[in-house]
Amino acid sequence: MFKKILFVLTVIILSGQSVPASFSADELPLKIVTFGDSITRGFGATPYSTFLRQQLTAAGCNVRVINEGRDGETTIDGRERIGSVLRQHRPNYILIMEGANDARIGIGAATVQNNIGSMMAQAVNAGAIPIVASITPNTQNGGSENRAIPGSYNPGIAAAANQRGVTYVDVYSALQGPNWGRYNFDGLHLTNAGQRVVASQFFAVLPCGGGGGSGSVDGGGGGGCFIATAAYGSLVEPHVVLLREFRDTYLLTNSPGQKFVSLYYTYSPPIADYIAEHEFLKKVVRVLLLPLIGLSYILVNGLWYLIPLVMAALSLLVLGSVRRMRGYRSV
Repeated sequence: MFKKILFVLTVIILSGQSVPASFSADELPLKIVTFGDSITRGFGATPYSTFLRQQLTAAGCNVRVINEGRDGETTIDGRERIGSVLRQHRPNYILIMEGANDARIGIGAATVQNNIGSMMAQAVNAGAIPIVASITPNTQNGGSENRAIPGSYNPGIAAAANQRGVTYVDVYSALQGPNWGRYNFDGLHLTNAGQRVVASQFFAVLPCGGGGGSGSVDGGGGGGCFIATAAYGSLVEPHVVLLREFRDTYLLTNSPGQKFVSLYYTYSPPIADYIAEHEFLKKVVRVLLLPLIGLSYILVNGLWYLIPLVMAALSLLVLGSVRRMRGYRSV
């Protein structure tokens, strides 16, 4: 009976069932940076960051949205600038919408894909969750559409996001079509109506938004905790939030931890994708993550006194199992 009670207590401690309410998705204070060119800045209109903040606030989000749009920026410029933005603001999420100027002046689609891939990697390494948008439509050339945007640029951006398990938001499809005329005022820059469309697309994939903040369209990856997100199905599931806080507090704050995280980000996305496609593996991984979740809960909440208790409980369990196995052999 004592062993059964001890086992139950150990599982309760390690499973992190008492994750405090502050880890609830609805109560997470979110700092969101919108990063991009003049469309993001809101040239000639109210920027989508304003409408996004209004939508998130109305949905009950405790949120701060920071606009980091810059006129005339290409993905080459954005790749060089994003690091300083991440260091300055230390956001929870960074919404990347770049490439309109690249497509306009003829910078190659492969270059754009690589540059946006670099931006995503920098964001993840800085502890932020990147969400990447497609390039918006462009009909500046005599009213005819730049077909290279949906034909090569956007598929490349989508592929880069999918490769890294990052959410991809298809704002092009939401804007293009019969309503494009009222969504733009010069063939490129968006009116308030167009900016509202972009805001709604991002809102749908953020916590407190319509999508509940899933890290990717298939439920796996995103924000660095790829495997945990794949196993639990959401970036804002309390256990995933706890692991992310452990990462930010105990790994990203030192050189060995940063190297480990970088290796993890490099090799774990394909594993996470495979886990996300198999329900049985999700359950197995959730069980395997329990010790790490328990340790993270103890460290994040400063409950150091529980470490020797947990170690003692585990030692007794192992000792009991060894004795039981020896008893079976002697029979």
